[in-house]
Amino acid sequence: MISPEAASVSLPLLRGVLQGQIEEIKESSEPYRVMCSDYRIGNTREVNSQTEEAIYVTYLKGTMLKHNSCGDPGTRKIGQELLRADQDPSIIGHIIIADSGGGNANSVPELTDAITQLTKPIVAWVDGMAASACIYAISYTDKIIAHQPMDRIGCIGTMIELSGYSQFYKSKDGYIKARIYADSSTEKNADYEAALEGNAQIIKENLLNPLSEQFINDMKANRPSVTDDQLTGKTYFAKDVVGTLIDSIGTFDDAVNAVITLHDAANPNKQTMEQNNLYPNLTAIPTLTGLVCDEDGSAHLQECQLTDIEAALAAGANATELQTTIDNLNQQVSERDATIAQRDARITELENSLQAALARQDEEQPAEVEVTKDPAGVKNDDYKPAQTYEEALAACQEFLANN
Repeated sequence: MISPEAASVSLPLLRGVLQGQIEEIKESSEPYRVMCSDYRIGNTREVNSQTEEAIYVTYLKGTMLKHNSCGDPGTRKIGQELLRADQDPSIIGHIIIADSGGGNANSVPELTDAITQLTKPIVAWVDGMAASACIYAISYTDKIIAHQPMDRIGCIGTMIELSGYSQFYKSKDGYIKARIYADSSTEKNADYEAALEGNAQIIKENLLNPLSEQFINDMKANRPSVTDDQLTGKTYFAKDVVGTLIDSIGTFDDAVNAVITLHDAANPNKQTMEQNNLYPNLTAIPTLTGLVCDEDGSAHLQECQLTDIEAALAAGANATELQTTIDNLNQQVSERDATIAQRDARITELENSLQAALARQDEEQPAEVEVTKDPAGVKNDDYKPAQTYEEALAACQEFLANN
């Protein structure tokens, strides 16, 4: 029970194995993690840590199949691993390294369904070719970056390659080969049998055209800038489709930075905090707070901001001397405050004593008795006793002010 097209796709590989042309099937490249902190500070060292903030990197290469085959993971496994990585709190985004000429049509939904379920940004980095089913799948990512201007992009469309004997075949030496169908199976493989006889219209209408129409419609939805002439099956150099089928040409580091930029744009508060941690002295200047870094991590300052930085640097050159002066002034202020506090306490004490003395005086002699004689021991001829509380208080305050 195998469809003719699936058998024909597998036949070249099977023939190579049987004829000894393929002796060993090597395992594919394994997914790995790239540490974001290294890129945020300008380094490019890759570290395999499971706790620090990182980007999950996986591969889409070779012939795309739904299931694992010949050492390469199928698109179902790639999608499952992407979703699993997306649940990791330390993962902030994903990169697919793509180098594939496409594959089976049924391999595409397995990967695109996973991509659309991701909660974190994903960037495709084309390292050679992204054709047919490959460009179809990665069109669902947030951004597509090609490595080289001459990378191959496109081949949007569907095809099928069939091979085999006609339904009833007889060789020159009389060998007969026949495929016989049950009476109720009148439509079984009808398009295949017709194609072998030279009639390809049935298989176009029943298989290729519907798949191609969906392919084109999805590409238009995912890449709105794509042009109609780019949807007819031609394969282009990457440099000729920037802005339509791909977003830019750049290195793997550019792909990493693109993921970080997308993540930071979706998490502005966290981005500002990380920038402030990177540049604590700069962000201490009010006009630079939140403006030190662009989304791509680079710094661009206006003239007024540079003036503020220059002023801050000039002030910092004399920081020690200025701090000493400030400390001395603060000490003088503290001493003055202590003297004032002592004086105020003394005034309060004298006021309380005066009030107590006046109260006793009022009790010992009537208010109308006039004192006409100076107290003993006072030698000032101008001395006159206070007649009221207010006069006594004023005299005390004058005494304290002069002494």
